Amino acid sequence: PMSVAQYLAPGQLEFDLVVMDEASQIKPQDALGVIARGIQLVVVGDPKQLPPTSFFDRVVDKDEEKDNVSIEESESILDAVLPLFDARRLRWHYRSRHESLIAFSNYNFYDGDLVVFPSPQKTSNEYGVKFKRIKKGCFINRRNIEEARVIAEAVADHLQRNPDETLGVVAMNIEQRDQIEQAIEEVCKRDPLTQAAIEWNRSTEAPLFVKNLENVQGDERDVIFISFTYGPSEIEGQVQQRFGPINSEVGWRRLNVLFTRSKKRMHVFSSMGSQDIVTSATSSRGVLALKKFLAYAETGMLQQAEHTGMPCDSDFEVAVLKQLAHAGFECEPQVGVAGYFIDLAVKDPGRPGRYLIGIECDGATYHSAKSVRDRDRLRQTVLEQLGWKIRRIW
Repeated sequence: PMSVAQYLAPGQLEFDLVVMDEASQIKPQDALGVIARGIQLVVVGDPKQLPPTSFFDRVVDKDEEKDNVSIEESESILDAVLPLFDARRLRWHYRSRHESLIAFSNYNFYDGDLVVFPSPQKTSNEYGVKFKRIKKGCFINRRNIEEARVIAEAVADHLQRNPDETLGVVAMNIEQRDQIEQAIEEVCKRDPLTQAAIEWNRSTEAPLFVKNLENVQGDERDVIFISFTYGPSEIEGQVQQRFGPINSEVGWRRLNVLFTRSKKRMHVFSSMGSQDIVTSATSSRGVLALKKFLAYAETGMLQQAEHTGMPCDSDFEVAVLKQLAHAGFECEPQVGVAGYFIDLAVKDPGRPGRYLIGIECDGATYHSAKSVRDRDRLRQTVLEQLGWKIRRIW
């Protein structure tokens, strides 16, 4: 849009039709020059992807995190015209060649409204979401050196074993992007085969890219490596709950862009697990989405147990909860997802975000079971397969 305003003199050219793509990233004032030169306008974009942003480096005290903070997340031309124009949602999702690649975004951001075509492979090494936990990864000075090293080795392996599959790498910030690029260069210096593979890859139609989250909208590759970047400041330490721009009001839109770039496989490299992200009633939608996606990558399950805010079912459960509190344990009543709730979940004091144990009482959930087998055996078996420890108090 800016080059139209710059190079086409007003009144010189008039277009019958102007089509504006990726409109969620175009500010209204930048779009005006094009709109004024057309008779009809079609605006195309995704209101659930990145808005126009301006970034700057904020100077902060030493004990605070230096971060790229958005000072301006303005309305886009897409936001401006949505209430005025007739709207149509393009529902067919064709990029992902496996339903698991779009399942999270479809469920959490698109109300399950996208038409997703099933893949003939339910589970496959070639398709889907893969998760790798980096046990020694640490997030220091906005970089995760170990994670970058592991990803660089994975890039080298991919380019040699699967040269026909296009590859992109995305990091959560600019510093981690630079760290990954540096790690790839170091692998190339050590290994002539990797150097040759990268040089061949550069000549292809869709060469390897390494980008930070803000710059990846519109890109797609067969395989995407995601560096989650954040993690503890020391091995096995606690994760500080700072996730940069993901904490912002539109942080979930950044994640939606990130999670929808791959056609065949998405490899998630993370130095933290979903249980390391501590959420509360005041957590931003971005942080909640980050926790849910990590849990999805770890387990393959879309719906994760969460605190529902519902009270205890019975006075008996209240009494159990009080006794546990007296013994120094904090509990959450009615933890679960649609259709099934654990009566009491005991929080792990040493690992925020994790539960030590689930307690079943003979309350409403127990009474409502359709059969004895369901209520006394099968439900407990399923929960234990998911990693819960279950105890019963009558």
